[in-house]
Amino acid sequence: MKPKIPFIIGYQYDNWELDVISLPDRIPENDLYISYLWVGNETKMFLNFPPHRTELIFYWDILNTVILTFLDRDIEYYYKILSALETKFGQSEMHKNKRAIINKYKAKNIEYWCIYKLRTITIQYGISQTMNRIYNTLLC
Repeated sequence: MKPKIPFIIGYQYDNWELDVISLPDRIPENDLYISYLWVGNETKMFLNFPPHRTELIFYWDILNTVILTFLDRDIEYYYKILSALETKFGQSEMHKNKRAIINKYKAKNIEYWCIYKLRTITIQYGISQTMNRIYNTLLC
């Protein structure tokens, strides 16, 4: 089975409206962004990796950003995900700070960030202009 990206950026809310529940908005100062938790019956795999939690962020009614969370995972699991990302998107740009390791990939106007912090892996992907705003909310 070919590894897939489960949620396509740019698709309309109508595609998933029966499989999501509302969350507190990730970007509260801007009511054009609305956050939802994926609760569909099917686990949406990301490059053959099953996330524990999936958050979908829409701008107006268009999917703008996806946040996938993998809980209680060691650094080796992180490297497996990085390998799959590298196979799909090529080399990453790596950043380290006191709180996290971040590998960034880019494909056209979509960015894919893989973040390792305290045995939690977060994959965030979406429209380039929004990625930093969303990332800052993940550090809290």
